[in-house]
Amino acid sequence: MSLSDIISACFGGGSNASSERQAPYLSADDAAQMPLEVFVQRSLESAPSALGQSNAFCDIFRKHIKSGANTAYVAQVVQDSLTRLASNDTDRAAAQWACQILALAAQSSAGGYYPPQVQDQNHSYAQAVASDSAGWEMQQPQQHHKPPQPQAKSDVYVRSYFFPSEESFNALVQFLDSAQSSLDICVFNITDNGIANAIIAAKRRGVDVRIITDDEQLKCKGSDVERLQEDHGIPFKTDNDPSKFMHSKFAVIDQRAVWCGSYNWTVAGRRYNNESVICTNDPETAHAFSSEFNNLWNQFS
Repeated sequence: MSLSDIISACFGGGSNASSERQAPYLSADDAAQMPLEVFVQRSLESAPSALGQSNAFCDIFRKHIKSGANTAYVAQVVQDSLTRLASNDTDRAAAQWACQILALAAQSSAGGYYPPQVQDQNHSYAQAVASDSAGWEMQQPQQHHKPPQPQAKSDVYVRSYFFPSEESFNALVQFLDSAQSSLDICVFNITDNGIANAIIAAKRRGVDVRIITDDEQLKCKGSDVERLQEDHGIPFKTDNDPSKFMHSKFAVIDQRAVWCGSYNWTVAGRRYNNESVICTNDPETAHAFSSEFNNLWNQFS
C-alpha cells in the first residue's frame, strides 16, 4: 500500500463515517514512557491528544529515532494502525499525526525526505503530504539529501562511578529505568534485589530484557536470575562451561548507552567492595557492546 493509498483510506468516508470514534486521552508524560511500537499505536489511537501536544509528541518520537529506530518498521506500524482505524473526523486527526510521524521518520532516513509545506491554510498537512506522494515514494537518496551530521559533543557523555556508594547505585537504577525498548544485561551475577526490582520494572513497562550470566554463579545463594525467568518471563543464557568464568559486567539500553566496569551486581559490590564503572552513550561504544552481547547470546546455550 502506497502513502497515497493510506491517506485515501483515512479520508475515504464510507458507511460508518457518520459514527465518530471517541479517541482516548493520552498525556505526553505517559507517551514518553512507552516503547516505540506502543507509542506509535497509542498516539494514533489518541490522535487529538497528540495534535494538541504536538511539540512534546514530536520530541518523544525524535528521541526514538535518535536511539536507532528502524524507520521502515515505524512506517509499517503506522500503515497497519491507519488501516485498522475507521474513516471519520477523529481519524482525519489520526491521518494528520500519522503523516507527521512518517515525515519525521523519512527525514531521518538515508533518503533525506523533508516534509512538504502547507501553502494554503484551507488544506491540511495530511493533504499536502498526499499530494507529494510521488516525492515520498520515488525520491532517490541524492535528492534533497543532507549529509548526516555527527552527534554533537554536548550530546555525548562519559560518566564515572565508584563503589561502595549509594549514589552510584542510584545512578545504575536510573540507567536501567531509562530503558525504553531493550535492556541487554551481561553480568557475573545478580544478587541485589534493588537491581532485580529495576529489571522487573523494565519488563513490566514493555522493555525487551535479556540476561547473560555465569553458569556456576547462577546456582549461588541469593542469585536472582532464575527467579527473574520463572516469575517474570525474562530469558537468560549462561556460558555453560565450568572450566572458565563468564566474567563480563555490562549492560546496554536501547542499543544507545552502556554501563560497564568491575562492579558486580551484588549487595557486597554495592556496599563493601571497591569498584569502578563508566556509563556512556558514545555511539561507537554502544554499538560495540551491543554487538558483543549478541555474539555471546548466539554463542551460549
